[in-house]
Amino acid sequence: MKPYFAIVVDSFHAALSSRILWIAFVAIWIFLIALAPIGYHEDYTTTFRWFDLDNGTQMKAMLARGLIDPEESETALGRIARVFPESVERQLKQVAQGEDVRIDKAALAGALNEALDNEDWYDADAWQATVRLKELRELDEKTADELTESERRRRARLRIEAALPGVFSVQSSRSIMLSYAGFEFPAFFAIGKTQFIALINQFVVPIIMDWLLGFALIFLGILVTASIIPDMLQPGSLHLLLSKPISRTFLLLSKFLGGCAFVLLCVCQLVIGLYLIAGFRLDIWNARILWCIPVSVFLFSVFYSVSTMAGLRWRSPTLSIGVTCMFGAFVLVIGFVGSYFDALVRRPDQIARIAVAGSDIVVACRGGGIKHFDPDSNLWNELIETDFRRHDLIVPPIRLNESMIASAQIRNGRFNLYGSGSLDALVMRREDDFDPKPGMRLPNGTRRMYVWDDSLLALNNAGIMATKMQQMVDSVASSEEQDDAESDETAGELDLNASGAEVSADETIPKSSAAIGAAAWISDLLRMQGGATEGFVDILPGNVKLTDPVRLVFAPKLDSVVIYSRGRLMRLGRPKDGSMAEGAKLTVEVERTIEDSDAAATVIAASGDAVLLARQNESVKWFRASDLEAILEFEIPEGERLIAIEPIGQSESFAMLATSGQVWMVSRKDDDTVTTRPLDFQDVASIEYVESLGQLVVAHHIDSIDFVEFPSDKKLSGKTVRTIRPSLTGWRKVDQWLITPLRTITPQTGELSETVAALVSGKRSFAIGGNNEDDTEVIRLKIARPVLSCAAFTAVMLALSCVYFKRRDF
Repeated sequence: MKPYFAIVVDSFHAALSSRILWIAFVAIWIFLIALAPIGYHEDYTTTFRWFDLDNGTQMKAMLARGLIDPEESETALGRIARVFPESVERQLKQVAQGEDVRIDKAALAGALNEALDNEDWYDADAWQATVRLKELRELDEKTADELTESERRRRARLRIEAALPGVFSVQSSRSIMLSYAGFEFPAFFAIGKTQFIALINQFVVPIIMDWLLGFALIFLGILVTASIIPDMLQPGSLHLLLSKPISRTFLLLSKFLGGCAFVLLCVCQLVIGLYLIAGFRLDIWNARILWCIPVSVFLFSVFYSVSTMAGLRWRSPTLSIGVTCMFGAFVLVIGFVGSYFDALVRRPDQIARIAVAGSDIVVACRGGGIKHFDPDSNLWNELIETDFRRHDLIVPPIRLNESMIASAQIRNGRFNLYGSGSLDALVMRREDDFDPKPGMRLPNGTRRMYVWDDSLLALNNAGIMATKMQQMVDSVASSEEQDDAESDETAGELDLNASGAEVSADETIPKSSAAIGAAAWISDLLRMQGGATEGFVDILPGNVKLTDPVRLVFAPKLDSVVIYSRGRLMRLGRPKDGSMAEGAKLTVEVERTIEDSDAAATVIAASGDAVLLARQNESVKWFRASDLEAILEFEIPEGERLIAIEPIGQSESFAMLATSGQVWMVSRKDDDTVTTRPLDFQDVASIEYVESLGQLVVAHHIDSIDFVEFPSDKKLSGKTVRTIRPSLTGWRKVDQWLITPLRTITPQTGELSETVAALVSGKRSFAIGGNNEDDTEVIRLKIARPVLSCAAFTAVMLALSCVYFKRRDF
């Protein structure tokens, strides 16, 4: 082994003699020295930013009502509405009169920030009627002398949020402020330390891997090592080496390892330096960051195998560098095209929600479309076009009866939950081939609809509204009759105009909004901010206010609904007197407060007398539904985050979908322990239990579906009774037969950053967002695929190089 080791050392010495290497060393040291003064400190989240205003439409309506409604003048809402400057107040009054006025969110946020420093607007009695979170109650108990300036501003922000419930996006109570050499950056991260560490591990480290280690350092490495093989092939040098008792194959591999050893030295300096800076300056002592070292050397070996082959073939360092750069460009283009197809072809077609009516299936897709499966053609037919360019939000479709499904489309809902324009229910009937027909107008901001016996419930961040199911069904026929009447009327007007009849201005121009009384304005503002529309009534008790994250599930065994709202778990029973559709309120039967991460993304489900609740970065909690007492806690299998939980009938068994795409079945034993069992599905996007069929519907691999039936003995072993494997069309076919094979045979060097993200964070997947459960972006990291593709390519290139070197007479 000594001769081979000597060759490796000789190659390393050859690399050390390069001026480019020492330039790279100096550049690394300068970069680390420049990065060393970075620091951070954690403080309370106080300042409002324009993107904190999650529901701008609702905020305008609430503030306008606070200005013009005499009953609101001394409430928390009315007092906050009067803190805005005169220009904004004038615009709000125009909103109150029915005008479509756009108000700059930055101006609203700026006025609220000024209010943080001057709390003349605050009145303790007025705020008693608001929902005050635990954090605000604790701060209110402190005297002025006990509060720091940050705590005082934090308290002021929480008071403003309490006066405007549902307006602001959920933010962490703590923020990370970055600094450099003692000077604070103007921007801050409204996340706590745990989320900050996750941000570093899952995003910053992969970016460093992509650009610093995966581009700059690899390119420099090729420049330095490209001459190793051509120099070896010089007549005198090659003859001297071959005169020793070594084989050509091991000679070439030793030279190859010598080049990799150079990159190892550079990467070690950079990664260890970054590790120490992250530890000493950011308090992030994560030894997994050191995984970047072997992965970076492995990445370099892929490109160096091409450089080695080119050096053998042409014996020129310049050509070796040129061929390697062309190979890198080819890999980059294939990776870019693959990412393009992932984002714009595959993801928009991925099933997000499922509704089953009889044998018909309607799904909502990630791209904002709705589709119906046609078994005759074995294709998904688009009912609402999937378009990645739009930012619409689809209200999850629900089954109304055996032949009817309802949904809704919120225009621009991904940016503003209240969307653009009114929100009409879309009713799809079998007799119309599930062509969407407009139905009743839903309350603004409706995020979910539910069927409860003969009532239809609509949930938004303002409350829960109810209407009679039959009224929704009848609204479709009424809409069709109205469309026919309008068509006839339009035709008549065209005839009159054609005959020369004049149309007066009074007949064509609607009455000015100024003619509407103040009471009508207030009523319109209430609907604008998410209140009940015509046909709906608010059924939420007056003492219950919903604050994100909000989740609602049914507990049929107890004839109740279970609601989770920002740390409060409540079970609400039916109205004791009257019907919900007639305005009778639900009654709070049991309530529990759940401490810790009350703002964390949450999923919830109920089955029999059991309620399952999972919050991000916490164990799953099992409650008894009757009194909401916590029975037990258990960890999520493999440590993943749950994005959906579905009850399996009333058996007190559940199906849990993790971000990794794995479905876990769980049930409780008599000794208060749980049994978990994975279902044999991968890359699952959505699950839905269909009570009428007694089956769990599993959507996986973009748009494939399986129906799984479970026995009643709680063995958690399901049996697939129906499968849907749709035929591919259009760009999906191009992706299947062209792009995927190209990505398979091409080393996926760009995806190695995902491998690093998984190694550094210890997670195979993660979710972005989550306060709106229907708009959570799940990212599943590719771990093994890029490693296998790069390893196979490197092995093939080295094998070809060894064969060429062995057989060729140099």
